[in-house]
Amino acid sequence: MNRELEITEAFVSLTDTVADDVDPLTLLRRLVDHCVSLTAMDAAGVMLANARGRLQSVAVTEDRVELTEVFQIQVSEGPCIDAYRTGHPIQADDLADAGGRWPAFTPLARAAGFEAAHSFPLQLRGQNIGALNLLAHSPTPLSPGDARLLQALAHTATTSVLTWSREPLRPYDIVTRTQAALSTKAVLDIALGMLAATAEISPAEAARHLHSYAAGHRQRTIDIAEDLVRRRMTPQSVLTPES
Repeated sequence: MNRELEITEAFVSLTDTVADDVDPLTLLRRLVDHCVSLTAMDAAGVMLANARGRLQSVAVTEDRVELTEVFQIQVSEGPCIDAYRTGHPIQADDLADAGGRWPAFTPLARAAGFEAAHSFPLQLRGQNIGALNLLAHSPTPLSPGDARLLQALAHTATTSVLTWSREPLRPYDIVTRTQAALSTKAVLDIALGMLAATAEISPAEAARHLHSYAAGHRQRTIDIAEDLVRRRMTPQSVLTPES
């Protein structure tokens, strides 16, 4: 199987939240397995924060990973701790150089056979809920492409875990969700028409204005579209950037 197909199948498996045999832990186990199979890393694990904000190990590819994760929790330092606290990826290509960074974690990780550690935050809508931890038996840098892939896999798995439902999807639910998608598209089309007519621009250019405004204000595009359609804001406010 070529790499492109493997990546595609990884994302498909992480978005399968309606199969009868899928639960959040299954999705997270898939995540760590994919992270190892698609990169040069040798092991992976996931930690999630409980209601008190304390991290817990929930999925690992091998027992030694869980050991390093539990130790990070105990000493309150390490790549996973930093990724969770800062919301940014943490990379240590060679743990031999990380003693000053994590004086307690580094010796134990190396004693467990790991010489590189990389961690990525698990986030949804700006809230950190945990971290993905990747370890290698030898000094191992991540390429920019692999780093982007790992963060994308982590984000996809996070979204799937937090939208998973214990209740099976019923035929009525499928119809309801399909109709909701169609209604959303209708609102979006009306909003784009309003912007295009106001500025005498194409729908494609109107869409660029709408997406840019939503991103700049950290809001969902559909929420801005609904505000336009319901006259809670004017097309000019979207079309004219704030100075």
